[in-house]
Amino acid sequence: MGLLMPTLAEHLAVHSVQDDTSFATGDGALVSLFRVEGLTRLYARGEGSEWMERIYRALPAFFLTPGHRLQWTVARDPAWAHPVVERQFSGLERQARRIGMDTEGFTDGPPKDRFQGHFLPERAYLALWTGPNILTPHDAQLEKQARNRKLEKAQVAWGPWQVPGLALGGLIPTHAAACEALLAALGVGPQRLGLRIVPMNTREAMLAWREMLDPDRGADPQQGDALATIYDAGHPPLMADPFGPHIPQVAAQVLPPYARVGQGETIQAGGHYVRMLAMTLGPSHPVDFRDLYDHLPADLPMRYTLHLAPWSGGGRLKTLAAAILTWSNGANRLINASRRDVLARSQAGDPACSMQIMFSTWGKTPEEAGERARRLAQRIGSWGGVMVEDVFGDPLPAWLASIPGLMTQGPVRTHLLNLSDACAFFPVASQASPWSEGPCLLRGPQGQPLPIAIGSSLQKNFNIAIFAATRSGKSVLLALLLLLAHLLEPGRARLPRFAFLDVGYGGMGLAALIRELLGRRDYLVQSQRLRNDEAHAINPFDTLLGMREPLPLHRAFLLDLLAMVGTPMGQKDPAPGIYEMAGPLVDLAYRRFSDHNRLGTPKEWEPEREGMAEVDRMVQNAIARAALPRRPSWWAIVDWLALEQRRPDLAISAQRYAMPLLQDLIGLVRDDEIYALYKEAGLAGMREGAADLMARFLTEATRDYPILNAPTAFNLGAARGTVLDLAEVTAGTGPDAEKRTSILYLTARWALTGSWYVHPDDLAQTPDAYRAFHEERIRETWEDPKFVIYDEFHRTGGARAVRRVVDRDAREGGKFNVRLALSSQSVLDFDGEFIDEHVATRFILSAPDDTSALAERFHLTAAEEQELKRLTGPGPHGSPILALFDTREGPYRLFCSDPVPPEWLWAFSTTSEDRAVLNRLQTHMTPGEARSVAAARFGASAKNLLERIARQGLRVNSADEVEGVAADRLVREVLETWNRDWVLKALRTLGYRAEDAA
Repeated sequence: MGLLMPTLAEHLAVHSVQDDTSFATGDGALVSLFRVEGLTRLYARGEGSEWMERIYRALPAFFLTPGHRLQWTVARDPAWAHPVVERQFSGLERQARRIGMDTEGFTDGPPKDRFQGHFLPERAYLALWTGPNILTPHDAQLEKQARNRKLEKAQVAWGPWQVPGLALGGLIPTHAAACEALLAALGVGPQRLGLRIVPMNTREAMLAWREMLDPDRGADPQQGDALATIYDAGHPPLMADPFGPHIPQVAAQVLPPYARVGQGETIQAGGHYVRMLAMTLGPSHPVDFRDLYDHLPADLPMRYTLHLAPWSGGGRLKTLAAAILTWSNGANRLINASRRDVLARSQAGDPACSMQIMFSTWGKTPEEAGERARRLAQRIGSWGGVMVEDVFGDPLPAWLASIPGLMTQGPVRTHLLNLSDACAFFPVASQASPWSEGPCLLRGPQGQPLPIAIGSSLQKNFNIAIFAATRSGKSVLLALLLLLAHLLEPGRARLPRFAFLDVGYGGMGLAALIRELLGRRDYLVQSQRLRNDEAHAINPFDTLLGMREPLPLHRAFLLDLLAMVGTPMGQKDPAPGIYEMAGPLVDLAYRRFSDHNRLGTPKEWEPEREGMAEVDRMVQNAIARAALPRRPSWWAIVDWLALEQRRPDLAISAQRYAMPLLQDLIGLVRDDEIYALYKEAGLAGMREGAADLMARFLTEATRDYPILNAPTAFNLGAARGTVLDLAEVTAGTGPDAEKRTSILYLTARWALTGSWYVHPDDLAQTPDAYRAFHEERIRETWEDPKFVIYDEFHRTGGARAVRRVVDRDAREGGKFNVRLALSSQSVLDFDGEFIDEHVATRFILSAPDDTSALAERFHLTAAEEQELKRLTGPGPHGSPILALFDTREGPYRLFCSDPVPPEWLWAFSTTSEDRAVLNRLQTHMTPGEARSVAAARFGASAKNLLERIARQGLRVNSADEVEGVAADRLVREVLETWNRDWVLKALRTLGYRAEDAA
């Protein structure tokens, strides 16, 4: 049996476009289509759940009287993952090329193929109908007469084209108000259901209908060729187009050219074979659609469609209930009891509804479609005992009815039930991301792609908090946020800046990968291991070139650093009077060593400083020519090099010796200007005043922290991104380790990000002679997006001075285009005010046994706290994550994971076993090849294999050697296979047959 399109079109009720977002039918009804992207909040499961209660409270107004009808569908297909991932990786590749990265082998080939397997995209739509029966019969008749007169006056010619103004005039404002009410009831917001639902314009809706009927024709709005074939008043066809100058009816634009029914009631449409099923008996006990959706096989494509309308029978209720299947699954003797129950509840305010449920699945052959239909029916049968059957008679009308918005109802069995019971069948199970697209893809529990971004206008701020225990997947998440969400964020013309304060290997491996992608421009990214010695000296008093005093945020940082120096071990606050004394002390230091101050004593030039040979030679020649005085100050040399010799690079090097040092402050504490004010400050209960205490703390600091007490030797060169490993300087436990960690954490933060906190307004504070030099640099730095990651922040022990710096970074960062990520294993590092006011993005990757403190600190609902138990560490689809986004649209709460191709995981890995294997492989091949070989051979990790080899009784001198010996053996086996495959491939390239080559 076959139907050509004109006959198939007769089944469709929708006829013409009415306005931007609605369509009209021949009898004057209106329908609008919405895209349903998922839930923005988490709901607990179970009978009487909050989800059921909320949706029930949101919808009664639509079902109390006849006139409105809801049609809701959700479909998913593993084949849809390919275009999603293809588009995602194409975007990454375009942006990578734009900023000078070569992503060959990173975003193509096996990584892309493996990444695709993690996702199961879905497409969900909702149609809202408003029919003439919402009016009284008399008013409906008058509206039809008025419409017909209007069409006659306009001399509308009827034919296979659209007719403008088909809708009844009285329905137009009613339908518009109903659409607004639906969005208000179901949409995003604290008091709403929390469903991300987007009205579709008529062109988008027709594309969606076309795709639902024939997926091969495509419904991607980014496909310009598909969009170009959708015609309306704003985009009429040309004379040369198949339809001529008239705008064809909706049916002609969305239906496949040909559809027929073959053997076994299988529908052939385009390149697919479809099987239809309909619910004939409802469940025997209360159900939840989410339970069905979660347990459907991932490889089974399917569509589920719900039709729900108010029952409009009046006196016909008894007849209707007896004639059709009721929602209760019981024997015939129970039908009357079910009818009485529906009636009683309807009279009590729980509207009676008529419901139809349809399922479909498809395949490339009739046999495949039939086999999938049997599997689908079996799974549905385990959902509360629901019974489904093939559609009786011609399945084509049911197929069309399964697409929301095309027909008012389907030729399948209707079920009578109350709205409160119908809520269980609403097809909502997935979550929605705040973003329709983004550079980083997370994965929902059912496999849906969830794009995320970290620097969009949708976010209230750009700060991120990550709570994660060891081995919970934090390093991978940070790597994805840095590499994809930040560096490959669309629209950037140059490599964005970043700073990663890491403790361990994760950041170092990521930096190596980024340098590899940059190729010849690898100098733009550095990775260093910080050591507490003069060879890595970082002078926090350094200023911008030519500036004799710090900018305001730099000065604030110095006060906090001195406060940390003046904090006794084991305490979180500085000693009394220390913080108050820090400001005058810093100001005095800059004045004392400035040549712009009448009472200043700038530091004199000392030749033969390390790395200053060229400067020494130039200065000596200048002295000989009397271009400089015989004993010039370093500031005089800075000005001469920068302004006269046009060598700002050398001037910057020279300026390092003009700046105050930590040891200089010891003497300044004794200066009358300071000592007189603070010698007795803070004496209550203490043997020393603030001045003597500060002198002692400074003396201890110059001894304990040589990194702070020498001109800066730490050099980032032209790097725009740096990973700094703090493992060595943060090692140990106890009060002394916490203080050391805090001080060096602040020092590292200054070394990497101190130059970021500049604004064009700061130019007014630069010396006139240097303004031109700084103008372009400050503007470029200010405009660049910047990302700073504070990892292992709990090691700072909650020191007040460190917290103050981070709070200021979070509060002020937006003004300087700085994004901040703070990772910690301690809930105490995320105080309530910091989370509430400054952090719009939160990721939780692990939870303690007692989750109450974590739930209280992050303001989790009961449902969200329940999800914490599922944070069990990395799995086959990445690490489970509870993601909390506060956006300008409202809160979004997602339970998701971060799937990563194994090739990437080998670059991000922090396990010593995997690093041992990868390092050995990289001595024989390029890093990219080593990651590919490791991923192909071991998957995400070789740890289990290594442990198995170690248990085989290796001959080693000590237990410490086991890991290395096991890695050597494993790598030897891999290399043998790799070398053999390489030789065979080379021989085949030379023309040898496979069997000869072998």
